[in-house]
Amino acid sequence: MIVGQIEDFKKNDFASKNIQTALLYIESHDLLALPDGKVAIDGDNVILNRQSYIGKEEKDAKIEGHKNYLDLQLVLKGEERFGYVDKRRSEIKATTPYDYAKDRTNYEGNVDGYIVLHPGQFALVYPNDLHQACLKVNDDMIEKAVFKIKIDF
Repeated sequence: MIVGQIEDFKKNDFASKNIQTALLYIESHDLLALPDGKVAIDGDNVILNRQSYIGKEEKDAKIEGHKNYLDLQLVLKGEERFGYVDKRRSEIKATTPYDYAKDRTNYEGNVDGYIVLHPGQFALVYPNDLHQACLKVNDDMIEKAVFKIKIDF
């Protein structure tokens, strides 16, 4: 998992064409001005899911992982707690079979820890990075852009 300020990363920081496409989109668009919903940026290679919501309690948020896509979760407004755990830990167990259409498996167990993502901060999660997103810090609205980036490396 890579966590950082989005302004510190440029498209040429990554060899992956699909990550470059997502970063170029971030640089060239006002993501806060976009309505909620999905946008295919480059077919099924890079998809943006623009979201607005009040964060969830831990008990109401799933731990999930992906197989064929990276998640670049970028907070635009508000604060979000973000749990993480390595999929290879033996005490983490899948609770649903892999859903190919959603590229998702849900898990149960304890996360290794939490970070708080502030506006402009992102988490780029890889297939072994299970994550518990959308967690509340407070009752303020969270505005977020989640990029689904097909693995091309």
